[in-house]
Amino acid sequence: MCGFEVRILPKIRTMGGEQFSLKDAVWNLTNEQTKECTAQAFLHVSDDGVQQFNNRIRQVLMSSGSTTFSKIVNKWNTALIGLMTYYRKAVIHTNELLDSLVKAENKIQTRMKIGLNSKMPSRFPPVVFYTPKELGSLGMLSMGHVLIPQCDLQWSKQTNVGVTHFRAGMTHEEDQLIPNLYRCLQPWEAEFLDSARVWSEYSMKRKEANAQNRRLTLEDLEDSWDRGIPRINTLFQKDRHTLAYDRGWRVRTDWKQYQLLKHNLFWWTLQRHDGKLWQLNNYRVDVIAALGGVEGILEHTLFKGTYFPTWEGLFWEKASGFEESMRYKKLTNAQRSGLNQIPNRRFTLWWSPTINCANVYVGFQVQLDLTGMVKYRR
Repeated sequence: MCGFEVRILPKIRTMGGEQFSLKDAVWNLTNEQTKECTAQAFLHVSDDGVQQFNNRIRQVLMSSGSTTFSKIVNKWNTALIGLMTYYRKAVIHTNELLDSLVKAENKIQTRMKIGLNSKMPSRFPPVVFYTPKELGSLGMLSMGHVLIPQCDLQWSKQTNVGVTHFRAGMTHEEDQLIPNLYRCLQPWEAEFLDSARVWSEYSMKRKEANAQNRRLTLEDLEDSWDRGIPRINTLFQKDRHTLAYDRGWRVRTDWKQYQLLKHNLFWWTLQRHDGKLWQLNNYRVDVIAALGGVEGILEHTLFKGTYFPTWEGLFWEKASGFEESMRYKKLTNAQRSGLNQIPNRRFTLWWSPTINCANVYVGFQVQLDLTGMVKYRR
């Protein structure tokens, strides 16, 4: 049913000793009048749902010929958010999907490693992929259990020490993991209960404001602004009056699959109607903490070489003016693919202290003139 497999256990069948479960991927079905829990629904992601996700990842990998790393990661992030906001806790109880997520995450990372002509794990610790974009990385979201190498974290405690290149293995004796995306998403049942509470609060506040002949302000609704289904903030959009007449929008959004070839990961929701159903601010904070704080992350980059007094001036989100001006000109395919390489080269240069951490013995050995240094070249 809509990508879910549902097993319903009525209360009458629990008399034989089987107890109601308190697990996450289980919904309590209650009678609306008596509020009595009459059955439980056990949720599981169906095989079709798993296959749909696998197909989407395959499509991302096949269409990522000469695209930038950030575009590949953006597609992965969108696919992951679409999957997790729809299935929520059912994902955790579907082992096949968990396996697919780990494989897919590895494949996306491998695709970018191939772009840099190396797949050595020591060159690509998790910090290179998962650090937020503001610090010059790709801001990749994770649902696979990725271990953080130990020697990456040793600098989080002593960041004032001059650090040379790193060499890292993918193990850690404390088994510390990159935070998973599902931590930031409430189960659907909790979301519905929260929604009922928030909307009843809103109606009470509105009555109160009407009685006092005043308008509701943002301060009144600050606690519930990003809550409820649909979100409370959807009431304060510019086109809120026209949206009320937009009937059947959910079915229309789903049926677009028959007229548009593009795959829509959010076929079941629209931000204008439902609001944004995920908040990743906490996730970003958790990832930075897990990777050893901002200073620990910057020890992997060329930040020391820039001689900035503080990291707060770093601003990575904006593309350079040259790239923007060239994008809309008539270019040959070779020029356009060359333009795609600029963000990749910027990324590689920024993380070069980590990516270039190991010796490479390729080609024949040449001694540099008048020095004792030996260079390997093709």
